Amino acid sequence: MPRIEKKQTTGKVERIAKQVGKRTIKRKRSSVKEESRRVDPSQLVPTPCIPFNLECSGHWQGAFQLGTVVNLIGDSHAGKTLFALSIFAECAMDKRFDGYRFIYDDVESANAFDMEYLFGKKCADRVETDEENSSDLFEEFSDRFNDALDDDRPCIYILDSADALNTEAAEELEVANRKLREAGKESKGAYGDGKAKLFSAFFKSIKRKLARKKSLLLIISQTRDNIGFGSQFTPKTRSGGKALKFYSFHEIWLAMEKKIKKGDRTFITNVQAKITKNKLTGRHGVARFPILFDYGVDNITSSIEFLIKEKEWSKTTKIDTKGFYPSGPLTQAALIKWIEEGGFETELAEECKKCYDRVINGLKPVNRKRKYC
Repeated sequence: MPRIEKKQTTGKVERIAKQVGKRTIKRKRSSVKEESRRVDPSQLVPTPCIPFNLECSGHWQGAFQLGTVVNLIGDSHAGKTLFALSIFAECAMDKRFDGYRFIYDDVESANAFDMEYLFGKKCADRVETDEENSSDLFEEFSDRFNDALDDDRPCIYILDSADALNTEAAEELEVANRKLREAGKESKGAYGDGKAKLFSAFFKSIKRKLARKKSLLLIISQTRDNIGFGSQFTPKTRSGGKALKFYSFHEIWLAMEKKIKKGDRTFITNVQAKITKNKLTGRHGVARFPILFDYGVDNITSSIEFLIKEKEWSKTTKIDTKGFYPSGPLTQAALIKWIEEGGFETELAEECKKCYDRVINGLKPVNRKRKYC
């Protein structure tokens, strides 16, 4: 390599060069698009769907921040319980959660999943659930959760569901009314079960302890048909009062979009997850994932369809991955097989992250100086 001689310059030229260099660096720095809020991926709880994680947190490693409350709301058969239990399975494979308790409070006593078959033996052995001793009353749930927070270990606690909880006041009223009816007297009217008020007091009492413990409370709710004037704008609602919405860090609504059948039998249910509250990044969005019969949430298909929808990849009869698969376009089935057999799930997640960042950066104001800096 030829030697390059360093030329001598005058003091004036050197000063000009330094000034130009400073301006160049300044322009470069101001053009970098930064996140409005820095999120630490190590503090995120994973879910079985990478596009969902990205919509909730901006990172593929997880969706929900430790130390928070999540409200997962959905129609019947929208996959709420399956999705929630899959979070246990994801955490069981993540060393960050080796010291965590996995507590499933099956209030409905309706979990009939084969835990070991669907979620793995490692997960099944760690999930604490007892149908006979699950919470029936809100007060029982409150005591159980506070006991969990007082334990030496942090926890991920799933309440399934808030709607199935009764309250002491409602139970006492029912007993009193039954006695009145037996005596041939008119029973007393009921004005709610007081659950909304109990939720408000509960969240106030546990919010700081939950954050310090770096635990997660995921509350499953059922959708209800909204009535009155607001129903034309918000046809669906859920019980629990305003406190449940106010104290939730994330609020997610699951809805079944389409069933795919073979004959009369459903083997794929396509689910839409709509994030309507997001204190972590402030962004609202929608993620979609299929649930396969006898398999669970199909993360790879969800990720592929996300990349195609956002035009990172293209699809005609085959899928062009723009170099992710090095040997040209593939059918979707062949691409899934290549990813699974090669163990390229992490690389696929990184591809989704790159695509998501491009989309989000495209939404930011162009050539605008930071307002406060």
